[in-house]
Amino acid sequence: MSLPQPAIDFLNDAADSNGALQPGAVDDLFELGALDSFALVDFVTVLEEHCGIKVPDPDISPANFRTIEAIERYVAARQN
Repeated sequence: MSLPQPAIDFLNDAADSNGALQPGAVDDLFELGALDSFALVDFVTVLEEHCGIKVPDPDISPANFRTIEAIERYVAARQN
């Protein structure tokens, strides 16, 4: 499963705005600067809209969204 383009675009735009490289599948999105605690909330909205999932508030933590691979696993689990 790969993330929809709007989710990838969000991460790439956030990284660009912070002067970081575009993230790869295993890059730490928080260390890279593609996500922070504020951007994570907006990113979850993008995932919900484009992946057809609902992310419960307790799940909105860096642990679930650290890398693109982790996000893909999380989304796949929520879709099943």
